[in-house]
Amino acid sequence: MTEFQANPAAPPELAPPNQPTWPDTEPHRWLTGLLKDDDYAYIVAPMVDQSDLPFRFLARRYSSNLCYTPMIHSRMFTTDVKYREKFMPQFDEAKHPLGGPVFHQFCGNDAETMLAAVNLLPDYCEVVDINCGCPQGIAKRGGYGAFLLEEGDKLVKIVKTLVEKSNRRVTVKVRILPTGISDSIALYTRLVDAGASLLTIHGRTRHQKGQLTGKVDWNAIKQVVDALGCRIPIIANGGISSMDDVRACIAQTGVRGVMSSEGVLEYPALFMETNVATTEGKRTGPSRVTLAREYLELDLKFPNNCGGQGSGLKCAKTHLQHFLYSDLQPFPEARTAMHESHSNEDMVKVCDLIEKNYGEKYDKSGEELGWYNRHRCEKEGETKLDFKQVELDEDFGGCFGGMLGENAECGGGDY
Repeated sequence: MTEFQANPAAPPELAPPNQPTWPDTEPHRWLTGLLKDDDYAYIVAPMVDQSDLPFRFLARRYSSNLCYTPMIHSRMFTTDVKYREKFMPQFDEAKHPLGGPVFHQFCGNDAETMLAAVNLLPDYCEVVDINCGCPQGIAKRGGYGAFLLEEGDKLVKIVKTLVEKSNRRVTVKVRILPTGISDSIALYTRLVDAGASLLTIHGRTRHQKGQLTGKVDWNAIKQVVDALGCRIPIIANGGISSMDDVRACIAQTGVRGVMSSEGVLEYPALFMETNVATTEGKRTGPSRVTLAREYLELDLKFPNNCGGQGSGLKCAKTHLQHFLYSDLQPFPEARTAMHESHSNEDMVKVCDLIEKNYGEKYDKSGEELGWYNRHRCEKEGETKLDFKQVELDEDFGGCFGGMLGENAECGGGDY
């Protein structure tokens, strides 16, 4: 297994202007201590059945310094023993040699239910996040995620209850309200007044998802930083596909860090200096197949469905579909082998098959994001793949319903 060094410091000409100096408030001091030697947070987003433990370990190997668990349904966590066993951490991840800081994210719309769920966590789970970003239909039916933002009084009560009664630090991940940034900032201010220690702002509304994802609004995020960054850390989410994007976002918005979901999901080494201007756009980090193999190795040691918040084989296959998207597209034989995989060993053979198809002269330097750009090529002027894209088997997709024990639409996430 090839090891790569952690992301080096940004060259002066690419770094955000000036050495960062953060406000001297308790929440800012807390985040500084959490990040230790890093000036900025490089975060793996909460993703249903995808920000599982082995994936978090893999992302940290390649320079992520903060991770979120998948979204945990507060009601089911309190009432369903099997569900609770699946999402209950088995050890203090922050102290594990492969680990680091982790925020446990919950969804729900009732303050007392969410408090009961949070209080079931071990004491070493010091930070809980409230999901106010999910735009999917199941979140609408459940009254949580991005739809909870439109019930401001209820959300403020949840934050205040958790802050006052859980003895844990509370953060909130939000989107922009459909009514605009002014209404959004007014609500975010209430969340900070209620005791939220950090806000992650996804610079899109709940209507921007799937093929309607569109471009993220970093200017809206900057307005939030201008209004509230003097009190608590603000994190940006959306539009991050490389360290060049990270630097551009920080320089434009003034945030304390960035969160990636789809970008890091396809390429967990996104927070390294690879596919950036200083490498002439070339991939200098690990190849797609290398990452796939490393994930499978970690999943064998730390099974995603044994305290790792994943669904087992389905979770692992979905990861491989994301990692190897651009490799599975042109090779029907590899796609068939992936579909018929029933174990990690079978998926290792898929990696072998892809490498065999490419041959010994394969050059990883030409690799770039493919799955990430599937809804972005035409809208943002990016180059399409030079072969017909194939819709892979639906078994590869993460399903909210399967994870939550409810009937729901598949796919989705907070991108």
